[in-house]
Amino acid sequence: MADKDYKAFIVEGEAREPLIIDNISKVFFVHGNFKILTLPAGQNIYMLWKKLKEDDFDTDIIEVLREKHETLKKQLEGLARDDFSEVYLFFDYDGHQNNLSEEDDSDALEQMLVSFDNETENGKLYISYPMVEALRDFEEGKCGYTENCFVSAANMKNYKFMSAKRSFYPNFKVYNITIWKNLVEVFAMRISCLMDSDNTIAYEQYVEGVNPFQIYKMEKPQLQNHRVFVLSAFPEFLVDYFGIKLWRTCVKHTSNNLQNCRRSRN
Repeated sequence: MADKDYKAFIVEGEAREPLIIDNISKVFFVHGNFKILTLPAGQNIYMLWKKLKEDDFDTDIIEVLREKHETLKKQLEGLARDDFSEVYLFFDYDGHQNNLSEEDDSDALEQMLVSFDNETENGKLYISYPMVEALRDFEEGKCGYTENCFVSAANMKNYKFMSAKRSFYPNFKVYNITIWKNLVEVFAMRISCLMDSDNTIAYEQYVEGVNPFQIYKMEKPQLQNHRVFVLSAFPEFLVDYFGIKLWRTCVKHTSNNLQNCRRSRN
């Protein structure tokens, strides 16, 4: 048993996601009385869930990580699940598509969101649509660029390049509190569009109607049309973690580009 509290952030990639978590730690958690461990699980986040499911979730997630990932054994040395007050998982929708095989359930991601719905138990899963680079794909005070609100399945392989080309803030390392506030506001505007709201929703509407599972349900009609609505998981996490205080500090615009999005969907 460790002497201090830990929070686990389980991510897919070994490059961008750890940079983002490190930046979030410096901007938002620098005075926290806990330590954040970023644990890259590679494309095996799906396999991690599959192993837990096979064990009827009797095996804790930290032990499965220790068992399945040699590179994480040193990071987790001396630590058990009880040392982690919270566990978060960050996953790319596009990565999920590449991981599933034909024999797997057609909607394993929905099952994963049901299984990973509580940070103090199995963990809480957040999905980036289509991938982690959605974080940099935004402009201050704007919901989106209409045609760039969506990424087709055919263009997902080019999304990293596309998002970098049009990004005003491509370097995750230099994100400061101002950039993050802009990101949270854009997230609020985009989630309002996804909810088919003509105006930016209130925080109370967010709490009542938005969580990772519900976002996936709202994304589904677009997924069935072979595209995704661009949405980053990291501002979503921050809103869930810091609540109404962060929302009120960041969300100033009361309107979004829903009319343009509606035309784009037709």
